[in-house]
Amino acid sequence: MKPFALLALLLLFSLGATTAAFAGGTQCTELLNSRCQVCHYKSRICQRLGQKSKGEWKRSIGNMMRYGAKITEAEGKILAQCLNAAPVGAEFVCKN
Repeated sequence: MKPFALLALLLLFSLGATTAAFAGGTQCTELLNSRCQVCHYKSRICQRLGQKSKGEWKRSIGNMMRYGAKITEAEGKILAQCLNAAPVGAEFVCKN
């Protein structure tokens, strides 16, 4: 019975983590609007959903920071996690 309980707990945690990262849609939306949209239309970011890995999002965000984007390390991690977890066409990215 214990292995089943552990599996159920892991499943709930992983769903919760994905939901939390994605439900951070409010936080992600705020960051996208206040940091990313300074230079990019959200449609450009929307086009990349489902195509980039979390590492590729981190690399892109790091590049933007080197180009002068006002994004903290913590905000960059949040954005990479949210964008990686977001499904193609995610409303918080793809709708204005």
